[in-house]
Amino acid sequence: MEFNFRLADIFPTEITIVGSDLIPKGSPGVLKFGPKIIKDKISEIMDVVGKASALAQSLHAVITSSDKLKDSDGEQLVYFLCDFATNQVVGLLKIGRKKLFVYDQQGIQHEIKPLCILDFYVHESRQRVGCGRVLFDAMLANERVDVKHLAIDRPSDKFIYFLRKHYQLTNIIPQVNNFAIFDGFFLQRSDYAGKKPRWNGLDQTPEKPSRHNLLNKTEFQDSRSYNKEPPLHLRNLQSGLPGYIPQRHASSIASVIQPPSSGITSVIGHTLYNNGFSM
Repeated sequence: MEFNFRLADIFPTEITIVGSDLIPKGSPGVLKFGPKIIKDKISEIMDVVGKASALAQSLHAVITSSDKLKDSDGEQLVYFLCDFATNQVVGLLKIGRKKLFVYDQQGIQHEIKPLCILDFYVHESRQRVGCGRVLFDAMLANERVDVKHLAIDRPSDKFIYFLRKHYQLTNIIPQVNNFAIFDGFFLQRSDYAGKKPRWNGLDQTPEKPSRHNLLNKTEFQDSRSYNKEPPLHLRNLQSGLPGYIPQRHASSIASVIQPPSSGITSVIGHTLYNNGFSM
């Protein structure tokens, strides 16, 4: 996506992190233009690319905008991938920690605040050449997080295929919310001390397992069927859900296509950014 100003004046590197202050760390334009101009330019970029992401995913509301990021109080970050050679924004990846109540494979509910993927978009003109993988790997390296420990908000078929192809995530643990978590989510993570049920009522004691525990146990859901039929816990309850229709959105994220002959492909594999990390 092209803009009528130089991206190299706004972003310090081709992969740059933007927080709630809307000023990229090390932006070369802060001294040249002042922080207000930089904030205005970042807001314009974020709003345009955020709308393109929502349109590509057939969403009813925009997920990523400058106003939403400012209101996150530092809880969310947006990674931008740019191509300085062609002065284009290639894609974005929005992350943030959210308090979730999630079920493990045994149907036991846990309270946890994992790193979540909230939005992921690569422009249609740059799909299927590895740009999405470059952006995603940069985020994993900078956040120092295992891909299995992520929670994905409303993953599309293309995003699920992306995770299956590049990170071998195939088994989804069914949830009652819009987030998808994968096999290994609860294992060897520093931000989770162990099982912590949301409540300890009479139906949560070991002598009397919860109804969800009885209905949803031992099975994973294959990621290939995630958007094609109700999750396993809903399939077990379908008799009580007449006329159930799964509500999921199509998306064009996470697979990357043909770019121009010059530009971002020439820098893949080199140091692309310096916001506290490098690849």
